[in-house]
Amino acid sequence: MASVSDSHTTDSDGLDPVDSNLSRSSDWEDVAASSLGHRSARSARREPLGLDPHQVVHNLKRVFSSLERELVGFEELLIQSVYALLTRENLLVFSPAGTAKTLCASLIFGRIRGARVFDTQMSKGTLADELFGSVDTEQLKKGRILHNTTGTLVDADFAFIDELFDANDMVLRALLGIFNERVFKKGTQLEQARLHTGIAAANYLRATDVTEAVLDRFLFRSYISPDYNPFTLLAIDQVFARHYGRARAAALDDQIPLEHVGFLADIVRGQLPDYPIAVPPHVMFLKNILMNRYRELVDQAQEGTRKRALYISPRTYAKSRIVLNASAVLRGRMAVTTEDLSQLRYAITTIGGQPEQAECFDKALKETLLKIRGDDLEAIDQLAETHELTEQIMARVRDGESVPCTRFLQRILKLFGLVSEGDVTFDHVRRFVDKLQPRDDRVKALKLGLEQRIQQLTRRVDLGKSSVLS
Repeated sequence: MASVSDSHTTDSDGLDPVDSNLSRSSDWEDVAASSLGHRSARSARREPLGLDPHQVVHNLKRVFSSLERELVGFEELLIQSVYALLTRENLLVFSPAGTAKTLCASLIFGRIRGARVFDTQMSKGTLADELFGSVDTEQLKKGRILHNTTGTLVDADFAFIDELFDANDMVLRALLGIFNERVFKKGTQLEQARLHTGIAAANYLRATDVTEAVLDRFLFRSYISPDYNPFTLLAIDQVFARHYGRARAAALDDQIPLEHVGFLADIVRGQLPDYPIAVPPHVMFLKNILMNRYRELVDQAQEGTRKRALYISPRTYAKSRIVLNASAVLRGRMAVTTEDLSQLRYAITTIGGQPEQAECFDKALKETLLKIRGDDLEAIDQLAETHELTEQIMARVRDGESVPCTRFLQRILKLFGLVSEGDVTFDHVRRFVDKLQPRDDRVKALKLGLEQRIQQLTRRVDLGKSSVLS
């Protein structure tokens, strides 16, 4: 039966799940100091006042690293869980029966103080009303069909959905709006869902068009393989002897407030302008190249088998950016670097799943970092800046907007002996691009794409009013 309750769990000690060398001299302090004069503006947003991001990260890692002692062999799943919480994304855990999936979810959510957790087990007879509430009879008398969502998945902070694929496709489809858009929509009723992160568990996967769409809503996926190693079994026995499989309520010191988790998630998702996370264009380019190469390698490894070709949706490509942000935040940085690319394994591979996925990811990462280096990385950044300037010139032509005075614009003005931003034309940016000579074929393809875009916009300007989009 579904239930909503305050979270609770056991208390324990353990290792840090994410390596980091945070220090008081990290980027956090510089940002915090620069934002002291903006408290009134921040209070209008959702940021809790007086929070030190460095300290919140430290507490988060302390709280969740202690779970290693309670969840034997779950280190990588715990890391995934931290990423899911910091990105406000969802986690799917599947495995044979009896591998502590339910206990794992209970312990993870139980470490967050003040959270409302919706907990339900699916079956073939599960109705949508069990997730979203029954029809309000008083409203029905007035001719309006509205669901009473109080105490349901719609107003929960976290959700644990057990035996996910036992539900029928209609119920699974109904989950999509909550788990991705965070919206409950049925008929004329439209409500914003509070869901921060959902964890779903399943003993098996089934492949249909609907389940593929559902799976795509889970940015993070793990497979728990039963481990019959004598040492592991003994460690599990010792843990079981402490609580006999029941999650005990954690002490307050072993929990982190929901508001603090939300604060870090707001930073990671770019919702707090006082805490911007910079991502150089070349890192984003390498991210996409890495993911493309990973897909190719997995498909090659599965060639000749009956397995379906690996599908990574454009949604996942885009959302991987926030995984990089989360990686930087956990390491006390306000800028993403190439070091964070390794953490994409938690989003684009199934942790603990088929061995070839991990092998293909490691190979793709190594190839990407070795083949695109030095001057090509600089060329990527320059091409990205040129693209931005190109779009700004188009906005000036179309809407009369001024081009922002950036360092890159100043460079273009100096290079071509121009006086002001109004003198810069598409011809100038084209000539600048011509000077760039990347070596890697993929960077050359990026350059070609930009040249084609410049040509397209030039033709539109030349056409003037006869162009539909001018």
